[in-house]
Amino acid sequence: MSLIATRTGAGRTWVVRPNHSLSVAERKRVFVAMAVVSGTIALVFSYFGAWPILPFTGFELALLWWALRCSEKTAEDFERIALASGQLTIETRRGALAERHEFRPYWAQLQYLKPPGQRSHRLLIRSHGREVELGRMLTEEQKRVLAAELRQILGAAWPDKNHKETN
Repeated sequence: MSLIATRTGAGRTWVVRPNHSLSVAERKRVFVAMAVVSGTIALVFSYFGAWPILPFTGFELALLWWALRCSEKTAEDFERIALASGQLTIETRRGALAERHEFRPYWAQLQYLKPPGQRSHRLLIRSHGREVELGRMLTEEQKRVLAAELRQILGAAWPDKNHKETN
């Protein structure tokens, strides 16, 4: 996943996006190439009497098409954290679901914890009974970097030498 931090005159912004190595046109080319290769192999086998391979080839291509469509649906997903003009704004988009949360940085509490039974840490912003998880698409190291940067800005309580991290 990519984490891009920018600093402007008005504040700071962090944008998280999933990695997508193929564009829409490239996905189509991959599908057509696989269809040609698989179709050719299936036709050659069926010519020599192994016709039952044709439905399996069709199933294989349908499964590839479905996987590429799922990848395309998440291509526009993002998470944007913006701190400007005394306002912390968190915008997320996952598929068709878009959310926007606003917090006052003075009251926002940053928590970086590892829930029992989970492999990865959670990065949370809490304020006035509301809670938003940040960095769901990030690796552990990227979450740690983002948490450290937000900690400096928010001045929130953070595990240090005298305070143990919640495991």
